[in-house]
Formats: sequence, structure tokens, C-alpha cells
Amino acid sequence: MAKKLPVEQEVHIDALSKDGLGAATLNERPLWVRNALPGERVQARILKRRGGQRFADGQPLADFSHKRVTSACQYFPRCAGCNLHHLAYGEQLQLKQVRLVQELQRVGVTAAGWRAPSGLTRLGYRRKARLGVRVVGEQVLVGFRESFSNRVARLDGCMTLTPRLSALLQPLKRLIANLSQPRTIAQIEMAEGDSEGAILVRHLDVLTDSDLEQWQQFANGQDVQVILQPAGYDSLQPLPGQPSVRPLSYGIAEHGLSLQFYAHQFTQVNALMNRELIRVAIGYLGDVRGRVVADLFCGIGNFSLPLARQGARVLGVEASAEAIAMAEVNARRNGLTERCYFRVADLYSALTGSDAPWGVIGDPVVSDLCPEALIIDPPRSGAGVNLEAWVGNSTLRQIVYVSCNPQSFADDALRLHRAGFQLREVGIYDMFPQTAHVETIGHFVRAPRGNSDDE
Repeated sequence: MAKKLPVEQEVHIDALSKDGLGAATLNERPLWVRNALPGERVQARILKRRGGQRFADGQPLADFSHKRVTSACQYFPRCAGCNLHHLAYGEQLQLKQVRLVQELQRVGVTAAGWRAPSGLTRLGYRRKARLGVRVVGEQVLVGFRESFSNRVARLDGCMTLTPRLSALLQPLKRLIANLSQPRTIAQIEMAEGDSEGAILVRHLDVLTDSDLEQWQQFANGQDVQVILQPAGYDSLQPLPGQPSVRPLSYGIAEHGLSLQFYAHQFTQVNALMNRELIRVAIGYLGDVRGRVVADLFCGIGNFSLPLARQGARVLGVEASAEAIAMAEVNARRNGLTERCYFRVADLYSALTGSDAPWGVIGDPVVSDLCPEALIIDPPRSGAGVNLEAWVGNSTLRQIVYVSCNPQSFADDALRLHRAGFQLREVGIYDMFPQTAHVETIGHFVRAPRGNSDDE
């Protein structure tokens, strides 16, 4: 009879994976261990098997790595919200840069220059999160999942969340425990703007009047907006007696901007690093006064509006009609409607072949505008297979590409290379410290005619 998990084995760690897991071999099969560094001997508590591989939490026993540091978080490594708390911060940045280097080597693209890795904060930065809820006996758990498991970690606070959001965990647990049906609460989403926080309460059954009264008391006592979610995001509703779901906002002080967003909409989770990305992107483009810039996957206008504030005429394209509506609201609020033109288009399926995505901007006033520069900030899947056709015969001279996935960034870098663009400079930006997540920004410039090779 096969042994039931968890099983503990003492193993030697040979290497560190791109995801920050220690690599070992057990019975000639791969074993991946959290809280383990190369050269160490660890007690591995095997928690999961998949496809001939095993996954485990580790407790170092001997030969401690000089790169190891004491975790600031008491819940590491059991909580899977972060996975690099045991690795010195400079080594974290190096690990992420090496991953990007390897991906670019895989596709044969060479960067002419590299920016130094950028990290501005290490804890208390995360202003958006989706947390699981689980009832165990009479105890309610609210937090991230445990390592290699669907179980919810036992958290009283979280050092990765902003202090305001972390402080909501214990009151949330007490409140949910007092509801008529605690198990009806499946998930909590948190979001924070500059002056207000919000939580989305995913509930699987109708809440009683007493439940709703408790949620209202929670909202008043914690000074946070509570939004009910009985189904998908299209079902979001305020608590009874509240006029509507209110947007949050964040400022980009360097450009005198304030952007609104709803709690469920995409925004960068790290406010400091987001402003740094905007600064670097605009710095790459130089003087944009009077120039036309296209912003693909523009969202609520995170890059579009700072560019417009600097004098550019911006053509923003995004698949989400709700995000485009918010981008237009933000343009009006900041007095930039005459420089921003937003349209809805599915950049993966609606446009094919040589159709330029900015061609969906149908207003007569902008129909003849030809972008000189392009900002791309796509989802993890990248810009897609049509990228090369879009940019190859265009008037574009330079492209700034912001990515959350080194693999898709490298794939698109190759497409841009084939279309005649060189990767002039690239660098990583630590949007998610203490995790293996890699945020990248690359600056591509059109190569001289007849020469598309990297210099």
C-alpha cells in the first residue's frame, strides 16, 4: 500500500529553480523543495506528487547556504503567498535577472544593454490580493493557500499586504465566524487606493438581514467599502442602503494625476514600482510633445495619461469595455480628453494579419494619425502572434514593452527582432518582492534599414 502524504525525507539540494524552489532528486525522480538553497541538506516534507515529480516544504538541517537569511514572516514557508523569504534580497534580484537572460538566450535575442535590477520596497507593498476562506470546525481561516495545497494558511496578519489590508484579516475572521452560514463565504478580494480600501465578498448563498447588518458594521468600524459578489464580477453590488459601488483611486504625483479604478479591475499591486515603471517608460520615449503614441492593453490609462500629460497624443486600445470606460473617465477628470483616444478591441482575435491595432481608433480627428512610438503592457500570454505584422510596416520608431512573464516577453522580443527592431535595453523591476514573479521593461528601437541584427 502506497504511503500517504506527507512523507519526510532528508535530501541534498543541487540547484535553485527559476521559481525559487530547491532542486533535489529522490528515487531518481525530481523533488522540488520550498525554503531550500543549493548545497544545503534539508528535511523535505513531501506534500504533492504530479507527473512523476514531488513537491515539498523544507527545513534546513546542515550546510546552510551563505545566501540564506532569516525570514521576516512567521508563516513562511507554510503559506504560499511568498516563496523567497529565505533568500537574501540581492540574490532574489539576481535570480530574476538570470531567468530573463535565459529566456532571451532561448530565442536568440541579445540586449545591447542591461539596466541594474530595481527594487524599491520589500514588505508591505501589496495593495491587491485574492484570499481564500475556509471554516475548520469553529475556526475561520482567511489567507493565501498553503504550499502545494488548496488549504488556506492560518494567518493573523500578512507582511506582504499593505498594513491597512493586513489589519483586516483578524476582524474578517471574527465577522465570518459570527455569520448565519460562515461556509457560504468562499473568497475575499482586497484592494486599496490612496485613501480608501475595499473588499469583495464572494458568497455562495443569500445573506440574511443579520449578516448584512454585520457587514455594514464591519464597513463602518474598519473604514472600508464592502462589496457583495453573489456570482461573477457582473453581479457586484453595494451593501443595502449604499447608493452604488464606489471607485478607488491612486495618484501619480510626478505627473499631477489621479486615476480611478474599481476594486475588481486590474491595477499594478505595487504602487512604488508602478510609478518607477512609468518614469522609465516615458524616459525611454524622450520628448513626446506633439508626438503620437499607441498604448496597447492600455487598461484604465496607467501609461496613457502620464504620456498625455507630457504632451503626447495617445491612442489607447484594450479588450475590456469597462476598463476603457474608466480610462475615458480618468482622461476627463484630469483634463486630457483632447489628447487621449480610447477604443475597445480584442487584440488577440479581432485583429489579424497586417491590421494595425491602433486602426480601430475611428474618429475622423485621429484617423490619419500614425504612431511613432508604442507602449505594450500585455497579460502573461504576451502581445500575440500578430505583433510582428502590426509593427513591421508601421511608422513606429521605438517600442517600450512592459511584461509580467519572461517567457512571453522573449517570444515577443523575437517577433520584434524579425520585424526590424533591436532590443536596445532591458531590465527587471521587482513588482513582487519575496516571490519569483519577474516584471520586465524593454526598449526596442527600429534598426537601420537593411540591418535587423542585434548590435
